[in-house]
This record gives sequence, structure tokens and C-alpha cells, in this order.
Amino acid sequence: MSDFKLVDKEAREKISRELDRTFLVEAGAGSGKTRSLVNRMLALLRSGKCGINTLAAVTFTRKAAAELRGRFQTELEKEVLKEKEKKIKTRLSDALQNLEQCYIGTIHSFCAKLLRERPIEIALDPDFEEMEEIEDAVFRDKCWLDYLLKVRLEGEAILQSLDEVGLAPEDLKDSFTDVSLFPEVELMDGSKETPDFTRFRRDLEKFLLKAREVVPAERPEKGFDDLQRFMRRCFVRQRNLGFQDHRILMETFELMGRNLDVVKNRWPSKEIADDFQGRFRNFKEEIVIDALKQWREYRHSRIIDFLKPAICFYEGKRKQQSRLNFEDLLLNSSRLLRENPEVRQYFSRKFTHILVDEFQDTDPIQAEVILYLTGVNCEERDWQKLVPRPGSLFLVGDPKQSIFRFRRADIDTYNVVKEQIEKGGGEVLHLTANFRSLNSLAEWNNPVFERIFPTESDKYQPAFAPLNTVRVDEEKTSYGVYKITAPIVPRHKEKDIATYDAIAITNWISWACEGNVRLARTEEEKEKGLKSGAQPSDFLLLFRYKKNMNIYARALEERGIPFEITGSDAFSESEEIREIVNLARALIDPENQVYTIAVLRGIFFGVSDDELLQFKRKGGRFSFFSDFSGGGDLGEMRAGASLGKMREWWDWTKKYPSSTALEMIFENSGIINYLATSEMGSSKAGNLFKLLEILRAREREGQTSFAGLVKFMEELTSVHEIEEISLTPGRANAVRLMNLHKAKGLESPVVFLANPVGIRPHEPDKHVVRVEEVTPKGYFLFSKKGWYQAKLLSQPVNWEEKAEEEKKYGGAEETRLMYVAATRAKNLLVISTYEGDITKKRAWGVLDDELVGVPELEIPKKAEVREREKLVLKSGELKKAREELMGNIDMAIRPGYLVETVTSLAKKERELPGWSRSGFGMSWGRVVHNILEVAGKGDDGNLDLLAENVLVAEGRDVGEKRKLLKLIDTILKSDFWGRVLKAEKKYFEIPFSIKTDSTVLQVEENGGIEHDEKYKEENGEVEYDLMSKAERKEKGARGEMPERKEKGITEYDEISDREKLPIILTGAIDLAFLEKGGWIIADYKTDEVEKELEDFINYYGPQVKLYSKYWEDITKQKVKEAGLYFTSVNEWVKVYPGQ
Repeated sequence: MSDFKLVDKEAREKISRELDRTFLVEAGAGSGKTRSLVNRMLALLRSGKCGINTLAAVTFTRKAAAELRGRFQTELEKEVLKEKEKKIKTRLSDALQNLEQCYIGTIHSFCAKLLRERPIEIALDPDFEEMEEIEDAVFRDKCWLDYLLKVRLEGEAILQSLDEVGLAPEDLKDSFTDVSLFPEVELMDGSKETPDFTRFRRDLEKFLLKAREVVPAERPEKGFDDLQRFMRRCFVRQRNLGFQDHRILMETFELMGRNLDVVKNRWPSKEIADDFQGRFRNFKEEIVIDALKQWREYRHSRIIDFLKPAICFYEGKRKQQSRLNFEDLLLNSSRLLRENPEVRQYFSRKFTHILVDEFQDTDPIQAEVILYLTGVNCEERDWQKLVPRPGSLFLVGDPKQSIFRFRRADIDTYNVVKEQIEKGGGEVLHLTANFRSLNSLAEWNNPVFERIFPTESDKYQPAFAPLNTVRVDEEKTSYGVYKITAPIVPRHKEKDIATYDAIAITNWISWACEGNVRLARTEEEKEKGLKSGAQPSDFLLLFRYKKNMNIYARALEERGIPFEITGSDAFSESEEIREIVNLARALIDPENQVYTIAVLRGIFFGVSDDELLQFKRKGGRFSFFSDFSGGGDLGEMRAGASLGKMREWWDWTKKYPSSTALEMIFENSGIINYLATSEMGSSKAGNLFKLLEILRAREREGQTSFAGLVKFMEELTSVHEIEEISLTPGRANAVRLMNLHKAKGLESPVVFLANPVGIRPHEPDKHVVRVEEVTPKGYFLFSKKGWYQAKLLSQPVNWEEKAEEEKKYGGAEETRLMYVAATRAKNLLVISTYEGDITKKRAWGVLDDELVGVPELEIPKKAEVREREKLVLKSGELKKAREELMGNIDMAIRPGYLVETVTSLAKKERELPGWSRSGFGMSWGRVVHNILEVAGKGDDGNLDLLAENVLVAEGRDVGEKRKLLKLIDTILKSDFWGRVLKAEKKYFEIPFSIKTDSTVLQVEENGGIEHDEKYKEENGEVEYDLMSKAERKEKGARGEMPERKEKGITEYDEISDREKLPIILTGAIDLAFLEKGGWIIADYKTDEVEKELEDFINYYGPQVKLYSKYWEDITKQKVKEAGLYFTSVNEWVKVYPGQ
């Protein structure tokens, strides 16, 4: 591309040239925001304005941070290679060598870095723990339950206050969650004035009296209509309950708020029907609406009084446990900088230049932190009055892509900072050159958004800026804007519309990938070796909402097209996760037959109800601790065997770490293979691995009991922020499916705006006022979620006014969402639409309005997304299949090799010496081994600290340190250790493996593994060992082979097969050191030996003899001596003189 095409060339040059000015760069879609950041960073380093250690780049996500870090390193390496001037080259080389000193990461990680460096000033535990969103959601739910328990025990007055307005604490969980995400906001109250219930009661009774005159007392021939049915309900409530209780009165008014249909032929006359319908409407508008407004405002104050202590309780629990969520990191950092000018000065020197990406989606508190760090006046506490130091701040963003208001991003904050930068002598630069899209896309997008965006920016919406594309359409390639129109379907069923759309899109993708579509490639794509032919990774399916994404994924799966889903909530809603939770519940509560039966009927075992019934009738008990051995038909055997398997899994939960036990269960049950081969298998199986990942993280935090992890799993299923993951996340060549909010910053050659049906716009439920207020004011609408819709509980005073204001912000953001959607494509944009009238539920809103005249995408073929065919088998086929399966399993379970350890081989059939146990166990041995290894390598300068760390790592009492150090000191002063230190070479903890055969199991005197005659006689080995192979073969043919009990082998062919198998022998040598004349092989023993030393030597001796034998076999070097070093008595015992 040539420079004359870059209409923003001057702005781009300022970024790298004017380093002493503060810039806010408004970079349109595809304009190279990351490139601008990297160029600014390189220019600062080249000029010497800052060093790599005082440079910080803050991004919106970890993924963006990783991308920026990689791009920065790559460009820095290029600059070092091509730079000629020595002084500049030295600066760049130093920066490259110390790249890790440059902070590049998210704002939350940046704040955590500040807090860990200066925690004392705000009385923060320096060892605080950062909580991820999932952890915080689970912790928040637990705190809510703890708060409810506390209130029930101690807060009678506050419970009474809620009861007086017809509320229970459980109704307010969703409200608690909402306000907890805005801890810095002052909750605006309701009304303290009691509504005029007497007047409302009188008005209602008067209305009902009139209604009785016209509402039919007898059921009409065709039944009551909705309004009649409701009025009869009111009559019953009046007769049975009365309206003296204001809660019943207001509940009746709430019921009147619904839309009630009138069927005129059910009334005495149409005129009576019309008249009463009008009177009912007037009563609602004149009485009910005002009454409900007063009631909800009155309720609101009670709810606020209940929620404020709950928020404080939640905050106190986080502080008590030294756990900080994302909001805590921001708020504490802001407070640290606001209240401590000297800390602000310190960090201003530490980070002289700060660059921020995606600033349009910055949290208001994030902006506060950034301005405290770069502001000129370190004494100023009001961040909105701060002016950045010239050149210290560089912000990149696009206000037309501000789409995260629901996550606290606030375009008002963007406008405030923009104004502060301009007041301080900074400048707003505009980048409009677009390197992403072809000209044909800009020719469609620019007129569309010029009509939608204002000419001048206002508080709700930024001004229009054109996409000045530089890529030219290429002949014989696919480009431009197309549409896919779904025909009208009965009742406008969403799934039918989505199914049609999915078929069309996936058919076209399949056809395109068969070589029928060519795409113009960018220079970057050509450098990666991409050809013009379309491939799966060229396609991106965007969804306005997450609903029905699985229909498109299933269509891709049907056609064998690889895909990846991002932004789906299927994890917590997945059947497989619920099944695993059921299993885990059953394993921690074995006597709960409900859980056990649920597991037996589920995907792990699939025992039918009839089989369970027969099992129960035959005396079976649904407990895996009961005796389930015995015969019976196949169904009974399946139920019994399944319970036996659950018992085995229960044993694993007692023997192994929780996540390890769960992983073993997954492998043993075959559930991963089962899920991977089912419909949407990659996502289903991937969810299991995500669950293991989450549980392992929980274990690292100290939650190690299986019961504790089960509780955590139960909590996870109620957290909807967890996205599913596939078996192959991040694979390079796959169609991507994601909701629109996940796509910001992404691009693709071909973009489908899929699923034309959205959802009805939600009414606002919150409005936060920040700019006009010193303390942000939060207006929240509190509701309780129901099966089909939420029930409104309360509203703050003046809510109607605030709701209208919020609608303006929400409408403006919806426009920006359409801008983001339309600007992701490089070559081809395809928008799905629907012929029917679904005006309020259109997914692609304003874009849909512009599709007149847009050509239809030609779909090469039509096919349905078929449901999986059900497998139908005849009984004979089933029997044959079972026999074949059992035969295959029998062949599969026959080993191809045997694994044996030197330890088990040497100690086989030997009795342990009868010694007095020390109580220290195997972990004590590992502790001693670890310290001796470090000491042997000459790093024994701080054994005190080492001993403490090793004890902690092994989970042992630090109080054992004194005993441990005393033992180590004795060893280090011993003659044996003196030999080790003088050795020419020495190696510690040497693992080895060697392939051998069954002859190693034969009796060898020097191997020390001979069985005595009594053992052989008892186990049928005498006759077996005396026979030659020919004799064994002959007797085997006649069926006269003696039974050999070892390992359950009784048949000749099995014995013969095992004899032929290779053996992988493994072991680990504690210590090997070289002296003149050969190697010394040593094995430490930490047993507490007293008078039975000889017994221990006989027991352990064969092991070290075998170590010596295989050391010589592997290294081809002579072993001079081998022995046992008993640490408890400080004695070296030679057991193998070497040959």
C-alpha cells in the first residue's frame, strides 16, 4: 500500500514523533491499534525517554496482553537488528535483554502489583489472594448463605421489616448479586413514607362491587375468558382473605398488572364486555399503577436496609480471608494512591510512561487509577481534576466500539478523560485508515453508519468516522455484503428459523471449502503461507445472543467441519456435569439411596428401571457397601456389578487426592470416550477436563477433602459465568462460533452474522450516575427471577426518569454493537435475516434495515440438520455383538509387556522385619533424601531454611525441624559422607529403566530372589520348575498341566504367553559415586532399626544388589561396592562386594 492512501498519515507520525505529548488515539475498526501501541513503545525506548523497566502497557484481557507482548518482542528484535546508530542500538538491546522488566498485562494484574509492593499503607495483608471471577461468584454465594444464617440467628428486627412488606430473605439473592458488583456506588433509597393502603383498599372494594354486577356468575358455554377468570379470583380472595392485610391487597394489585384478554362472546353482550374492559383499564391506569409505584418505592427502602449489611458482610469475609476480587483490586489501588501522595510519587517514578489499550471499555475506577499515576499534582484527591504529565499517558480506544456497559464500562468516563487530556495540552488523534477490510465492505458500511451515528459526538454516542479502506477488491475472488433470508415459518418458531439459517450457512461453508471459493489474502496472511482457497479457519459465525448456538454447531458437526465455540454457558447447564455431581454426592453419602439410584440410572451405568426393580425384588440393597455378589439374570448382575464399581471408586476417593480420584473415575468409566463420540462430543468431553482444571486449582488453594470439592462442584453448577471448552481449544483450522461481545478485536475473511432472531429488549434494571456526582449514585431495580419472567420487587424514587436516561445509553450501545458486528470481516460479510415480522426481536436491528438491495447468498444445496438416528438391534445381533465385544476386550486386556520394579522384585514374598515403627513414614524418608541430595551437590549453606521448606512441602509438622537437622548433621559428619564428598563423580536420585525378559524372574543366587521349597510346593511351582519346556508343552496339550497359583495362571497358553512378554524393569538409585577402582552404589534407609539390623540387611540387601547389576548393564562400568546406609544408626553396611 502506498502512503498517499493513508489519510491519517500525520496522526500516525505524531504517535512516534511527539513523545512529550499525551495522546488519546481514537482508532477505528481495523486501523491497527496494536501497531500504534508498539510503535509508541519502540519510539520511547529509542529516544531514551524511558527505560524498559519504567514502561507499562495495560490491556483489556489476558489474551490481548499476550498478543501485545509477542508483537512488541518481535518488533523490538527487528529494530535491534536493523539499527545502525550505536547509542540507540544499545538502548534497544538493553530493553530486549531485560524485556521481562516491562509490565504488559491487564489492569487487574497491574493493580495487584501495586498493592503487593505497598500494602502497609492501607493495612492490607501482603499475602492476599486474587480471586478469579468464577471463584468470586462461588464465594459470594457462600457469603450470602452465611449472611442469611446470621440474620436468622441475630436479626429478628430486620426479618420482621422484610416480612411487613411481603418479602423473604431468599427473594433477594439476585438483588444482592447485582449490587455486589458495584461496591463503590451509593445505593439510592426508596421512600420511607407508608403508602395510603386505606384509600387503595377502598378503591379496590368499590371496583369489585361494580364488577360483580357484570361479570358472569355462571360459567359461559365456552368457558370464562382471562379477565373474567381473574375477576372471579379477586372475588374469592376478597371473600376468603379480605384486604385488611396490606400485603394481600398489594399482591392483588400486582396480579392486575398483567395483560388480560377479553373474549366478547363470553359476556352478556359486546357492549358490556367493551365497557368493563375500559373500566378495568382505567382502574389500572388511575389507581393500580400509582399504588404499585408507591408500594415498590416503600419496599425498596426495606430491601436496601437488608442488602447494605449483606454487602458489608461479604466485604468483611473477603478481608478476613485476605481474598480480593477484581473490584477490590481496583478500589484498594485507587484508595492507596488517593490517600498517600508519597506512594503516588513513588509509582509515578517507577512507571514513567503508561499505555492503555481498549480504553473505551475501561472501568471508571481503572481510569481513576491511571490518572492518579500520571497526574501532575500528587496532592489532588479528585481524579477528575487531574491533568496527565506531558507524554506520560498514551491511550488507544474506539468509542464506537464501547460495548461493555453491563460490565461497568462507562462512555461517560471516556468522555471525561478525553476532556481532561485536551485541557492538559494533550491531543485526540483519529486513525481512520482501515487495513482489514476490502473496499466493497467500506462502500456498504460507511453510508449505513453515517446515517446512524451523529455528526457531532454527544454524551451518549461518538461522532461518525469513516472506514478509509486501503485493500482493493480482487477479481475472481469472493467479496462484498450478502444476505441469507429465512422464509416465514409457522408461529415464527425460533428454532425452525435458526435451523434453516444453520443449514444454509454450513452448506455454503462446506461448498466453499471444497475449492469453490477464492479469497484475497492480506500480506500478513501470505507470509503465513495461506493460499487463496477457503478453509474452515476463514469463517467466523457471530451471534447477537448465545441462544441456539448449538444448532449451528450441530450442523457443522453433521458436515464434518471442525469448529470452536466461545461464549457459551453450556458448562453449568450440561447434563454430563450434573451426572458427575450426582456421582460425587453418592460417593460422599453412601447411604443416600436417592443419589445412588440416580447414578445407576445415569450415563455412568445406564441400568434400566426394570433392572433396578428386579434387583430390589431379589433382596438387593441400593448401597455399594452391601453384599452384591451372586447370580441372577443379566439385569440383576448389571445392578450388582455397578454397585461394586461404585465401591471401588469410593475406595479411590479415600486413597488418592480428590482431583486424581475423579480423573481415575473418568478414565475407568470410559465417560470421556463416550462423550467424545456423542453429539457435540468435543464440547461435552472438554467440559470434564475444564472441571478437573477448576478442581485442581481449588486443591492448590488448600481445599483437599473430597467432600469439600463436592460442595464446591455443587456451587459451580449455579454459576453461569463459566464457559464451556472443547477437547481441542485453540486449534488453528476451525470455524469459530461466538457471541458478539467475545468478537471485539477479532477479524476473519468471511463473517456470518447468524441467527436472525434475537430476544425482546429488556427494560433497564439499573442506572449509575458518575460524572455529575462526587460519589457515584446507583439506581437499581430489584427483581426476583422466575421460570418465565422476573417479578419486580421494588424500585428507587424517580426511577422512571432514570430508566428513560438508561434507555438512551442502551440504545446507543446497541448501535455500537452493530458497528462491531459489521466491521469484523476482511472480505465477505453475510447477514442473516427473516421474512416474517419480528420487529422487536430482530437480532441484527439497524443492519437488518439496510438489507434492501443486498444480494442473496446463493446456497449450493439444501439439507436438513438430521437428528441422530436411533440404533435398533435384533436380539441375535445384540448377542453376536456382545460376543465379539467380549472377544475384543479379552484380546485388548492381554498385556503386550510387563512392568516390574526393582523394589518389588527384590522384596517379593519376603516378610518385613518386625521393627518398632518410628511413626515418621515414607514422607520422612523423602524429606531426608531431598536434603541429602542438596547437601551432596555442595549447596548446604542454609539447611535450616531448606529443612523447613521441605517439611512444609511434604505436609509435615515444622516442629520436626530440630530432629531433622540433628539427623542431617550426624550424617554429614560421618565417614561415609566423607567418602561421598571426596568422590570423583556423584549422582543423586538416578531413575532408570531397562528392557529384559522373564529370565530375570528365574532364581538367581546373586539376585537374592529365590523362593524356598515350601513356598514352591504350596504354590504348585516345584513340578512346574522341574519340567522342561517340551514337557510343559506336551502336558499342556493333554490337559495335565499342574495348577500354578501365582498371579492366577492356570492355563498353559497363558503361562507361555507371559513367558514370552518383554519386561520393563524400573528403579531409582539413591546415590552413586565414583572412587578409584569403580562405582559405589548406596541406598539410604531411614527406618528406626534397633537390634534387628541383620533382618533389615537381609530384607533390603537384594534390592541394592540388583541396582548394582543393572548399573553395570546400563553403564558398562564396574561396580566396586554396594551397600545400605542406615541413617538412624549412622552405619554403612556393605552387601555387594562387586565382581
